[in-house]
Amino acid sequence: MKHLKKLAIIAALLSTSSFAQISASGQIISGTTFGTTDAFQFFNTSTAGEYITSLTWDLSPIGGFFDTTAANPGNSYSGLVINTSTGGVSATKPTDAALDGKQQVTFNFLGNTFAAGQKFIFGVDTDLLSCIDCNGINGAGFVGAKVSATFSDGQTRYGTYTGTNKLGFGSEVSITQPVPEPETYALMGLGLVGLLAARHRKSRHTK
Repeated sequence: MKHLKKLAIIAALLSTSSFAQISASGQIISGTTFGTTDAFQFFNTSTAGEYITSLTWDLSPIGGFFDTTAANPGNSYSGLVINTSTGGVSATKPTDAALDGKQQVTFNFLGNTFAAGQKFIFGVDTDLLSCIDCNGINGAGFVGAKVSATFSDGQTRYGTYTGTNKLGFGSEVSITQPVPEPETYALMGLGLVGLLAARHRKSRHTK
């Protein structure tokens, strides 16, 4: 029973409401994204007033990479472009040469420009390592890719793309999951140790 109580405490800590209002979301247009400037869209949906200070988009879970120059891998390319309809959001981005062949891209947002209710839109060529220069990755092909956003209060949220039937979009992500604090990992470890110890005692008694 003791290990069950410990696990219940851990679950309660992980579900605390302090994380509830800090969030962002994203969506990817359907079809191929080669050469477009509006393929990848992100929104600050936080209701607690936080700004997004950085955003990292990770294609490694789906075996994807950015093809932004004519150099290998991938010769049919399209560079990274921030859409002008992004409005007042100001972001720094890597150069095409620095991004080419990589699986992650990070945008850092200047000042307090990526506020709640704001959107950030960009376009870039993406390819699969299994099929370089085929037709790029299509909207639904991004299912499984990951994204994380860091907010002005120092907290980070992450999410994984899933499929969607929204009109015009092939995949979407809710960036809401908190990264557990180190002390949470410690509590989880204690709970696991307690559970293993209880199982060990039980197995000894049943022999």
